[in-house]
Amino acid sequence: MAKIKQKIKWKEELTGWAFILPVVLGLAFFTAIPLLYAFISSFFETRLKEFSWTDWGTFVGFKNYYKNFTVYAYSSTFWKSMEVTFVYALVSIPLQLVLSFLLAVFLNREIKGIKVIRALYYLPILIPPVCNGILWNQITNVNYGVMNNLLRAIGLGGWQWFETAATSLPSLVFISFFNLGGSMILWLAQLKNIPKSLYESADLDGANKFLQLVKITVPMCAPMILYNLVMSIIGTLQTYDLVATLVNMGGVQDSMRFYVLNIYLQYKGEFGYACALSFILFFITAALSLIVMRFSKDIYYGEEG
Repeated sequence: MAKIKQKIKWKEELTGWAFILPVVLGLAFFTAIPLLYAFISSFFETRLKEFSWTDWGTFVGFKNYYKNFTVYAYSSTFWKSMEVTFVYALVSIPLQLVLSFLLAVFLNREIKGIKVIRALYYLPILIPPVCNGILWNQITNVNYGVMNNLLRAIGLGGWQWFETAATSLPSLVFISFFNLGGSMILWLAQLKNIPKSLYESADLDGANKFLQLVKITVPMCAPMILYNLVMSIIGTLQTYDLVATLVNMGGVQDSMRFYVLNIYLQYKGEFGYACALSFILFFITAALSLIVMRFSKDIYYGEEG
């Protein structure tokens, strides 16, 4: 009997592995192996015109990691990319968190047609970043773009958008507001989980809508605040595809030299150094995420059991 049970157990395990094998192979060949190769390459000085799996170049140890702080040719672009990325993150993350939360609160009501309105706010998320960049390139064109035509029609004149260094970053922040729908859906899911009895009790105690928002809604949404904050940090530090599509590689390159864009520019000449930059970004992202998690350990996640 024991042998029969053991045989059945082995069959179940083999069946389970057979189902997950495509995912395991995909993670191994398209994630784990490239990561390992990039990590090893970060310790080599590789100058290739074309990518090669066999030519590792010259072993230089941690030189690719610390020359950002010792060689001006590298430190200047490194710190500029850090500055642009973190300025954008410090401005866009709080604004997106607050605006998407307020949007979700506004749409968290049962009125006729509300589902259609929610869908319309969510639709921009479905557009791939590259396609999104191409669309915004046309919309924000300083000569014939829709946005400047609207601004001129109401007497505000034109806006240079991505044509000058001074207007590029604010323009990108403005564009990011059209992707609030992704976070809005998550906020709505959290808002739906707040017991209505809490608001009914607050009404009986005479609390107005603002007090209910501050004392009930925000504290009960703390887990989602943490999740959205961590995901926003990770996503913002990896900003690349939309920027690469919106901005030409010349002209305002330095004002929009995001960290990942800088990695791409370095990859074309020094593959090993670009790999080192990638892992530096990984350590920065991990450190910031751990700090956020450390200061949010007292968050209430609901009743246990």
